[in-house]
Amino acid sequence: MMEPASTSQKIVLLGVLGQTIAFEDCDDVIAGMHDVFHGWDLQDVTGSPPPDAPCAATVTRTKNGWRWTDHGTYRPRDWDSHPPKSWVRVLTDIHEAALHWHLNANPDLLCIHGAAIQFGNSLMLLPARGRAGKSTLVAHLAALGQKVFGDDVLSLRNGQGLAMGFLPRLRTPLPQLVSDQVRQYVKSHAGPSGSGWLYLKPDKGKIAELGEPAPISSLILLRRETSAKADLSEARNADILQALVAENIIRTRPLLEIFDEMHEMASSHPKFWLTYSDPLQAADLLIKRFS
Repeated sequence: MMEPASTSQKIVLLGVLGQTIAFEDCDDVIAGMHDVFHGWDLQDVTGSPPPDAPCAATVTRTKNGWRWTDHGTYRPRDWDSHPPKSWVRVLTDIHEAALHWHLNANPDLLCIHGAAIQFGNSLMLLPARGRAGKSTLVAHLAALGQKVFGDDVLSLRNGQGLAMGFLPRLRTPLPQLVSDQVRQYVKSHAGPSGSGWLYLKPDKGKIAELGEPAPISSLILLRRETSAKADLSEARNADILQALVAENIIRTRPLLEIFDEMHEMASSHPKFWLTYSDPLQAADLLIKRFS
């Protein structure tokens, strides 16, 4: 068994959940959480943890890496098969775990894998799986001044989007298609980075906090094609519904209830295919069309 490199323990309270995470020799991870988590009411606890705030997990830096001890809660899915090799990877795993803890504490929510950007007082939702290009597109929209509600997941309640309160996260190195303008923006707005990831810190007021609401106004499906000029074309209800069902994260609510809510969303909002190759051109088109 690996022995801890330090026995000094620090506690972070996730105030919105009323539960804590215990850390041993992980000051960099704690600082990263304060950067990445927005609206989670993070509190560094001095002395004994609150008696009514159960410990969700203990994270320990050891001589050979990190150890995660769960206390009957969600455990990051890749922790055992691909142990973290950097503190940033530990941070991304805490990010993942906190998402699931929040959804477990709010079983009435729907949650869609996708990006969400605020235009005016409402949201554009881009349901898409990983590596579809949504985070890169979000970075371009953020660089052009749009408010980010999320680049990976959005929770939903009664037709409204609710931000999950995390900084957007980009894979590194950035793909060649990222414009010089946005590369400079990313460089000047870089948060925690390492292990192939970089958290992006938009300007003040341009990142939504956990639970911040906004109504859905449109749904966009992404279609990246080589040398394609940015273009918007109408999508069918079936196209959007298929994407929403495929990117649904929730499995605890009755499936028919989830389907009915998604069907209502698909049929009641404008919906489009966004075909593009250049994300800056695509971001410009979206702003001109929806601002």
